[in-house]
Amino acid sequence: MSQTALHDDLREKARQIVADVLEVDTDELSDTSSFADDFDADSLLVIEMYSRFERDLRIKVPQEDIVELDNMTTVFEVIGRHSGAGAVRA
Repeated sequence: MSQTALHDDLREKARQIVADVLEVDTDELSDTSSFADDFDADSLLVIEMYSRFERDLRIKVPQEDIVELDNMTTVFEVIGRHSGAGAVRA
């Protein structure tokens, strides 16, 4: 699997997790939509996203990075910093 395919797969899995937690369709999530402002996400939903990223994507994200999770762009940045080549295993 190429790095691009892995990256696309990781992005799609992250987008699905966020959509599931926010209870919206993935096509409602633009990269810059604010979870708090556009979807009324509170801190508990952000913590749920964080937990799902760790569990479902099998990555370890430091707790201090939780505060960055406000839109898909920051989700991709945080996951990218903490995922290795084998981070996505189905």
